[in-house]
Amino acid sequence: MSNKVSGKRQKGADSPELREKDARSMAGIMGVFAVAVLGIFPLAYDNYYYNILETKYHFYCVASIAAMALMLFYGIFSGRIAGFFRGDSSEKGGSGFFKRILGGMNFVDWAMLAFWGANVISWILCVDWRWDAFWGTFGRYNGVFLITLYTVVYFLVTRFFRFRQWYLDLFLVTGMLVCGFGITDYFQMDLLHFKEELSDDQLRIFVSTFGNINTYTVYVGAVLAVSMTLFTLDKDWRKRIWYFAAMMVSSVAIIMGTSDNAYLTLGALLGFLPLYLFRTWSGIRRYLMAAAGFFTAAWIVEWANVKYADKVLGIDSLFTMFVQYEHFKEIVLALWIAAAVLTALTIRRKGEKDRIGKWPCFVWLGFLAFIAAGVIYVLYDANAAGNAEKYAAISKYVVFNDAWGTNRGYAWIRSMEVFREFFTTKDKIFGYGPETFRVLMENYYLGELGNVIFDNAHNEYLHYLITIGLFGMLSYMAWLGTSIFWMARNLKDRPEVAACLFALAAYAVQATVNLNLPVAMPVTVQLLAMGVSRQLKKKENESI
Repeated sequence: MSNKVSGKRQKGADSPELREKDARSMAGIMGVFAVAVLGIFPLAYDNYYYNILETKYHFYCVASIAAMALMLFYGIFSGRIAGFFRGDSSEKGGSGFFKRILGGMNFVDWAMLAFWGANVISWILCVDWRWDAFWGTFGRYNGVFLITLYTVVYFLVTRFFRFRQWYLDLFLVTGMLVCGFGITDYFQMDLLHFKEELSDDQLRIFVSTFGNINTYTVYVGAVLAVSMTLFTLDKDWRKRIWYFAAMMVSSVAIIMGTSDNAYLTLGALLGFLPLYLFRTWSGIRRYLMAAAGFFTAAWIVEWANVKYADKVLGIDSLFTMFVQYEHFKEIVLALWIAAAVLTALTIRRKGEKDRIGKWPCFVWLGFLAFIAAGVIYVLYDANAAGNAEKYAAISKYVVFNDAWGTNRGYAWIRSMEVFREFFTTKDKIFGYGPETFRVLMENYYLGELGNVIFDNAHNEYLHYLITIGLFGMLSYMAWLGTSIFWMARNLKDRPEVAACLFALAAYAVQATVNLNLPVAMPVTVQLLAMGVSRQLKKKENESI
């Protein structure tokens, strides 16, 4: 009799068909969440720029909690709650909610948990500011609560989301709207009427639906990374036209954002892409097209600055240094000619004939090492060796002092002073408390810069070193680094994973001078989790 009961159960609550139904339903919930984060979140606002940070923070919190609640309610109202949370996972996913989340943990998962744990430990030890450290009210809301949401979302997306490239297309469509508003803001058109009550000095530092130009640059950098990567890797020529158009628009938009942080994104993309692309002739020629496209966009911006000088905001940044180089136009033309010649010579090479081997990648790696050595030498010569006068033309970029990077140098120098001179061993390991940077700056350096108060180190890694300690900073770096490594393990015929990888790499580079804000970070977390998800469940995705 027990055999009959067992057989009946196999056809019922624990059958492969219902397990697959569970998997598809949960994937659908996470798919709707992805649409909300990638397609709606970037455009969300309430009272223009006055509460843009709070609006996007609340939007993401509501969307995240709603997704979690729907996952729970599905299990309850499906009538299979026991099997949903306890059952064995099938070959195609299925039920076993907790078992699926905790089973098969990889190094990215452990790094994510370590980062979350570092925040929790630092919060527990932060006796005086525990409430504010939990909610992040002293800073930009990156308290334990938001980090917990990121952690839960990461596990839900990597376990239940089914990645399709159209999610990235949706991300780019929304990105085109954000970039479009950014470009029209540069021409002082203010189509959304965000800037009607801003002062003249604020007009230049707030843009599109993101607010501060540096935060806008983080988001547009992700749009540029995704579009450029998909242009160089996608095999469908019709899609490549769309991705090239998106790449050109985002290139113009990121330059018109007027933030020098944009060139860190560009450096990461043009520097790292060849390490993957230079194994085939098609990869090299598309890389040349992508580079030529970006520099053409730069030329277009410079032309607009001259043609419509009385209508644009203008740019006073690193941009002017390279576009006004006397041979800039010749370099752009040379890139297009090189791309055209290489296309004519190799366009018919397919399959094995298109492959070159890894030696061009090693050559490029040597070139990057040479550039890095040159940068290190210049920084040493301008600062430690005392030869700053040699670099007068670029002194604001290579001479490190309090004023460097719009007073980022001040925040960095004081941060390290606090870490070395005032922190106990416990503080150095676990930090002063999540989002308590402002407390430290007010305690030790209040008034040194007049009314300017720093609530962030303007360097994510340094900020985490101070607020959640060495353990927190290293676990955060491990999470970003292992995510990139995990996605890079097998990128063949996976342009969507490569797009997430290079978007994350660009973010990791920009993080050296930027803030972690709930205005842009939710998109980064989503792209990271999607890329890890695609690699984690590649067999499942391919079978559908």
